[in-house]
Amino acid sequence: MKMPGRAQGAWIGQAVLIVLPVAILSGVALHFLREDRAAIEQDAKNRANAIAPEVARQLGDQISAYLADGRKKGLFTQGAIVDGQGRAATDYSHLPQPAAWTDNLPAREAGLWRAAEEARFEHPDAKAAATALTALAQPANSEVVRANAELGLLAAAEPGGDSGSLIRRALRVAQEYPYEVTEAGVQVSDAALFLALRHVKGDLSPDLVSALESQIARQPSFLTVYLLDAAAGAVNSESAKSTVAQLRDKWRAAEDQRQEIRYQMQDFGPRLWRQKTATILYSNRQSPKGSSFEYADVALCVPASTGWAITLFPVEPLRRALRVDVPDYMGAWLNVEGQRWGIRGGWGPKFPPLGYAKASFSFDGAKYPFLLALDLSNAERLYAPYRRRLVMIQWLIFCAVAASLLGLWRLWQTYRDQMRLNEMKSNLVSSVSHELRAPIAAVRLMAESLESGRVDGAEKQKDYYRLIVRGCGRLSSLVENVLDFSRIDQGRKKYHFEPLDAMALLRHTMMLMQPGAAERQVTLRLVEPPAEFADLQPAWDSEAVEQSLVNLIDNAIKHSPADAEVRVEVELRDA
Repeated sequence: MKMPGRAQGAWIGQAVLIVLPVAILSGVALHFLREDRAAIEQDAKNRANAIAPEVARQLGDQISAYLADGRKKGLFTQGAIVDGQGRAATDYSHLPQPAAWTDNLPAREAGLWRAAEEARFEHPDAKAAATALTALAQPANSEVVRANAELGLLAAAEPGGDSGSLIRRALRVAQEYPYEVTEAGVQVSDAALFLALRHVKGDLSPDLVSALESQIARQPSFLTVYLLDAAAGAVNSESAKSTVAQLRDKWRAAEDQRQEIRYQMQDFGPRLWRQKTATILYSNRQSPKGSSFEYADVALCVPASTGWAITLFPVEPLRRALRVDVPDYMGAWLNVEGQRWGIRGGWGPKFPPLGYAKASFSFDGAKYPFLLALDLSNAERLYAPYRRRLVMIQWLIFCAVAASLLGLWRLWQTYRDQMRLNEMKSNLVSSVSHELRAPIAAVRLMAESLESGRVDGAEKQKDYYRLIVRGCGRLSSLVENVLDFSRIDQGRKKYHFEPLDAMALLRHTMMLMQPGAAERQVTLRLVEPPAEFADLQPAWDSEAVEQSLVNLIDNAIKHSPADAEVRVEVELRDA
């Protein structure tokens, strides 16, 4: 059905009024969502920059504490570059030199030490030597003097002494004075262990094995290999020999490690020659195949009087030990002298970092700067509230669009129904006009004929009068039909239901329609119903039912050809 131009314009205008607000509201909602996302990102950046300095300071404290604890526990590798030569902290590539501690003793300690030396070597007097050494072993004296005095008392008690007691005393001296040396530069701990091994009879005690193992690991010297030889010669059981073999294997592994440390130090040397302050270097060396030495990743280098003191440690355990208190969507990493240490969320940002802060950690009195970066490591968590709002608004937009489309469809249906109704009304007006035109023309023609006197004879005039009355009745019926249609359309049509004789109403209607049927040369016949229909009295509106019957029979008569028969039958359905 083609819509007229004016109606089409009105429909388009109303459609725009439905769609335009939805489109505007959807655009505004999406715009504010974009603004919301930008605000979330800016808030994350502001928060990162606000907490970054404190987080960096905490990380600096954690690194400093980790390094101090690791050094205290002996977990890190110590090395040095002395006079351009790399060496391990436990290096002993040169033979020991006579110690100078005897030259710096206080007067009382120096006098006692000279008396003890004279009684022991120049004019042997065991009692005088023991008295002097006992005085030197007192807690008031310096540690190096006490260590040498106790070693002298141990040597003096050796002839004829109890082996078990001597071994225990020797182990105590070795454990209490691991870093002290004799006048000749030999370590007191080495001398005490040699003395203990001279009194071993067939097997090594667990304490002695532990002392030897500690000496190999922490205080090796040129005498260590001779200590192991002495231990091998002192035992005779298979288990003890196996223990000594294991100690020797550990010794060789430690030697390999010290050699690698020397290479490490030599590798750092060329990179340090221009440096003047404490710095951080990263190892360029790779562990050789089959080597048991675990290379450190980071070297903390501190300038010393004759070179550099260097501490090496692997960065992975440190990185895993660090903890940061930041929101769960943030990652953290450190830039330490150009190297990234991932703390949380990977080794670096996939997006530009949210915030930065500078800080430092300290070790051996030196400070080492680093840069902390906080980045977006978990976008899902950051944008979770935004995505929930986005989904909700998308659903609202979808519902609004669906509602507007439904409104457009209903508007189209309404306009189409209106067009159909207008067409029906136009057809009705056309039909009514056509129906009214014929009887009006006939009545007018007959009235003019009577007025002009062209109709002769009373009988013929009577026929004309009768036809005029019939035409007026037909016109009244048509007008009443139109009025009923208007009442029905406006909802003002009222019905009066009352019991009536249905067959009598039908017969009366047939009598009314007989003249019209005869005029059209159509036979109108009522088929007599069964006898039980005689008492049928439904509650009907007699006028409305009669009008309906007239319309039905009249349509049948009008649309039937000449000499046809219109048959009216009655049947009862559903009681």
